[in-house]
Amino acid sequence: MRFYILFGACLALAACQEATVAEKPAASCGAEEMAHLMGLQRSQLENIAFTQPYRILGPGDPMTMDYRGDRVNFALNDSGTVMRIYCG
Repeated sequence: MRFYILFGACLALAACQEATVAEKPAASCGAEEMAHLMGLQRSQLENIAFTQPYRILGPGDPMTMDYRGDRVNFALNDSGTVMRIYCG
């Protein structure tokens, strides 16, 4: 009987613990600093030597769904112009 009382007290104390939730790390790819590249064409982007991982995504291009906070993504429109720069 003592075991059940002790076990119940331990469960009650465990339920009172605060749960900490890890926050999603902030995007660290530097996409904001690359805003000056908006409006460039695909060929112009391909000639730039980036120091971090990047990918150029045109409409209909296949892409993986993995998230990498250090990777810069350049989204292009139908004419091949950079319309969006973001991390991921």
